[in-house]
Amino acid sequence: MQIKDLKVKEVSTLTVMIKSVNVGRTTAQKPYLKFEFVDQSGSIFANKWSLKPEELNAFEAGQVVTVKGLVQLYNAQKQINIESVSLVEGEVDYSQYVESSKFTVENLKSDITGFLDEMKPGYYKDILNYFLTKYEQEFYLHPAASRMHHAFMSGLAQHVYEMLKMGAAYCDLYPLVNRDLLYAGVILHDLGKLFEMSYEQCIKTEYTLEGLMIGHINMMVSMIDEASKELGYDGEEVLFLKHMVIAHHGKLEWGSPKEPMIIEAELLHYLDVVSAKMTAIEVALRHCEEGQMSDRIPMLDNRRFYHHK
Repeated sequence: MQIKDLKVKEVSTLTVMIKSVNVGRTTAQKPYLKFEFVDQSGSIFANKWSLKPEELNAFEAGQVVTVKGLVQLYNAQKQINIESVSLVEGEVDYSQYVESSKFTVENLKSDITGFLDEMKPGYYKDILNYFLTKYEQEFYLHPAASRMHHAFMSGLAQHVYEMLKMGAAYCDLYPLVNRDLLYAGVILHDLGKLFEMSYEQCIKTEYTLEGLMIGHINMMVSMIDEASKELGYDGEEVLFLKHMVIAHHGKLEWGSPKEPMIIEAELLHYLDVVSAKMTAIEVALRHCEEGQMSDRIPMLDNRRFYHHK
């Protein structure tokens, strides 16, 4: 049984990985454990209210456990009221408990390389080759976020691929858009997340101290400056590429130091939003059966979506 198969009001047993675990306190100040469990089919929150003394510090993120409990609805989302939870002994294949992209790494590499092949020789193609060569392994394994969208193995590369695919169509429709600049912005806009978030053994995603204090946008601008100097480039092209990264959140209140001032930056922002929201919906619908409503989706104002035929 997987998380997606759980039925409300049924007692179920399944094997999952701990994504997070924290100690909470009831109104009577008694300790309980708050879990988030994951497997390839999705994630679910769970609580163990009755604790043995040895259980209080027995669990940590990354462990694989067998859980038995009653599935309930809380705020329209499934959660487990745990009866028992125990560690799985022996060797564990962690890949069986990690959600990953619907595309293989090989296909993502091939398709993204195909977009690079469309580009003209010059700065934008050179700097992409520089970064994709230097950080190839990390780029194709890292999630795009810790929770909101593409928060799974190879999520960053899938996010980039989706944006490139849509961006290519817009370039055909609007010839004024500089295709090379757009592609460069798409591929590099979130690359700073490789350093903003740690992704330990493809198990848990946590923000680094540098990520918390500086953020992926500022990190990436510095990396572009350093790489451009190393490659012998300066001037307007470097400025435009840095602006693409700086403005990709679209608005100051959404985290961009500057709002888009060139057509490619405006388009990059819309591609980013569409990819993030559509994949968030797709993942939510994949985790519920036809004829049912999805769990609430945080980045879509906590709305639920109906899974129709």
